[in-house]
Amino acid sequence: MKLKYKKMIIIVSMSTMGIGMVTFSINYKPNGLPTDFAKSQTSVKNISEAAKISEENDVQSKYLPTVTPSVTPEVDIISEAVATNVLEKDAYNEINKLIGKYYVAKLKNDIDNFKPLVNDSNLIDMEDNSRRTKYIDDYKNLACYTKKALEEGTFIVYAYQEVKFNNIETLAPGLDRFYVKTNDKGKPYIYFGEIDKNTENYINETQESEDVMKLINSVNMKYEKAAAKDSVLYEFKLKLEESIQNVAKGE
Repeated sequence: MKLKYKKMIIIVSMSTMGIGMVTFSINYKPNGLPTDFAKSQTSVKNISEAAKISEENDVQSKYLPTVTPSVTPEVDIISEAVATNVLEKDAYNEINKLIGKYYVAKLKNDIDNFKPLVNDSNLIDMEDNSRRTKYIDDYKNLACYTKKALEEGTFIVYAYQEVKFNNIETLAPGLDRFYVKTNDKGKPYIYFGEIDKNTENYINETQESEDVMKLINSVNMKYEKAAAKDSVLYEFKLKLEESIQNVAKGE
């Protein structure tokens, strides 16, 4: 079956779902702003600067609108595949290792560390990565939730992690989404680049499936609870909300 290709670039920049710490590394249509940054416990100025930088990054990397094609046999097949695709936790050890190394690479901020993990390291904006991770000490308690994608050997990965921000004791739960492929030797890698229209539709439909939405809501609830018990993290959350409102007003 010949696929009708739609140019969609899978990019490194992240964007939150709502005000929680759910973020995505592939094309989706969420509401919110990037979260790969933190604030200093003693400096409100750093909080505002971090939020401002991330908001600017989000504006520069506008996401394509979700495709709503007319009903065709291909769409029916995609919906059927989504309905029978189960979300699995830590089912693939090699994928867990891959995602773990990716987070380490983010903190080291050295392009050479990304090269063996992705299909094209040239698509990674190292300056942007530096701005996003300068406020992060570590990523802890990694867990990978996977769904098989359309092509054999491809996966949609939701990576749960808890972020240790600079000078904030409470860990902030987060969820990043990745598109993972495997090479001819069966080794997984994170894919950044163009994907076809069917894959885009599949990813978007999968995002709205019951088990994925349950996972997203769970992570957002964990983040809300963490922010509620830690006044510093809560203040950071308020700054994010303020930034969202400012961007919405065009300020």
